[in-house]
Amino acid sequence: MSDAAPALADLRGVWFRSLLVDAGGGRDTTTSVTWVQGPTRYADLRQPAGRPQPRGITGLADLSASQLLDLTAQEAFAGRLRRLDDAYHWDRSFDFAPVALPDSGRLHRQGRALIEEGLHTPYVEHWHPAPESGPPHAALDLTDPEDGRAGLLVRAGSWFCYVRDRAVPVPVGAPLADLVRGAADLSQARLLVDLEVSLGRIATGRWTVRCSTLPHRVGAELAPRLLPGERLSIADTGPGGTPRTRVFAVTAGEGAVFALTGHAWKGVHS
Repeated sequence: MSDAAPALADLRGVWFRSLLVDAGGGRDTTTSVTWVQGPTRYADLRQPAGRPQPRGITGLADLSASQLLDLTAQEAFAGRLRRLDDAYHWDRSFDFAPVALPDSGRLHRQGRALIEEGLHTPYVEHWHPAPESGPPHAALDLTDPEDGRAGLLVRAGSWFCYVRDRAVPVPVGAPLADLVRGAADLSQARLLVDLEVSLGRIATGRWTVRCSTLPHRVGAELAPRLLPGERLSIADTGPGGTPRTRVFAVTAGEGAVFALTGHAWKGVHS
């Protein structure tokens, strides 16, 4: 085992969590947790075991109040990973259930595993590399000029994660479940949970969503496509589940960005 912090470049790829030991000593080995790491941008999706999985729905409008509440048991966040001295800091530009404490920890190798220890709250997480998550590694920062929503697309090998922000801000540190319970109506409750973090795989040119904060997106084809004028189209769905194409402006890119669209890229970089 080496106590030296790994370089940021060594973290590129996809990681599965096998263990969480929380501040109270509780152990979690059943939550499905996947961390997709590009050159610096990342996304993280955490879904509890045994969660209800609605079938036959086309959008959030098909979910009842109790089903919307079920979604709040998830965690999902994304942004940029930074290293400062011997610690790593996960900036959460997107956060399904925003937290008040900074997300920071120290990392060290233990064989092929990665051990993370919390800085601002005591916890330990064990991470293991996923297969087929080597190069290419790339990410794009996105903005929808129609509604101002931010987005992010990260690729690591045959894996991808797509993130699209909600339309309304959520107070930091307020439990999302309490906000949904206290929503004025179902429309407001839907807006509160409408932040998409979709994880999937790429095979034979198809980008297929395997799990998502939004259950109706599972099985969907993302179909990213580069458009003239430094734009990227994504196959999305409207509020009622109607298929639509969302066109983002690309505001920054990193890594082998051609691998995000299958085309050479000569646009913005950061």
